[in-house]
Amino acid sequence: MKQIKVKFPLNPQETVLFKVNGSYLKSKWKAEQAALCLTNERIVMEGKPMLMFFLFGIIGWLLTRTKKAKEFPLTDITNFSRGKQGFNKKVAVFELLDGSTVRFAITGKWEVFEAAYHKAMMDVKPLFSLQ
Repeated sequence: MKQIKVKFPLNPQETVLFKVNGSYLKSKWKAEQAALCLTNERIVMEGKPMLMFFLFGIIGWLLTRTKKAKEFPLTDITNFSRGKQGFNKKVAVFELLDGSTVRFAITGKWEVFEAAYHKAMMDVKPLFSLQ
């Protein structure tokens, strides 16, 4: 299995299952370039600030540190669906326990990302059970 490198610290029993580039959609008009990292415990969106690119060009962008744009555990996800933003029909929509919605535009094949997400969610223990 191919080792996926990330720039954020992992928990002791955490492994990275999938990484894809895309955009973290903050609002209808604002998006941030980021990479979505799917681990067996959480989803982390890591991005680079584009301000350094505008101020200092490609060298400034390369020298900036990657930061976490958003992070949430898999147990907080109540609903996952496919949405759209403009002409892009590959938008992952995560609804969380606190009522917020996180949207991320995926580059590449949607089916590969969706399969990796469902595989990761199969190992997540639910907060409650119906017994």
